[in-house]
Amino acid sequence: MHDTFPPTEQRAALLVIAEAIGSRSSALRRDECSDWRINGRRGHIYAAHEGTYIYFMGSARGWTLAKAALSFAKVLQDGDQEGFLFLDRPPTNAEGDIIRDKLGIPKKRELSAEELARLRALAPTISPFRPKD
Repeated sequence: MHDTFPPTEQRAALLVIAEAIGSRSSALRRDECSDWRINGRRGHIYAAHEGTYIYFMGSARGWTLAKAALSFAKVLQDGDQEGFLFLDRPPTNAEGDIIRDKLGIPKKRELSAEELARLRALAPTISPFRPKD
């Protein structure tokens, strides 16, 4: 069977979405079928030619609240405690924050230039590969 959206294209599309929602790079992984997705504690995100598929799983109340918060996306499957939503465009930064929050996707750490310099200076002193004196 011919794959209509090959994994290389899936990953490229999900990298754009990951940047928009501000997720950690470790959230982008392959699923059990070797398709790329962005994983969260309460759901995940798949990319397709047409747009973005958002899967939520949780409690009945959580799904109700997620549908209300994600009202900018179209509900495709509406279960009791889970469902699929569809977004036909990349999410805005505000929408990305909502998606990340509702799906429990870890946020990318944002560092200022000063903090990054401080951590780089500190790294040699805490490295496990530093030779013993």
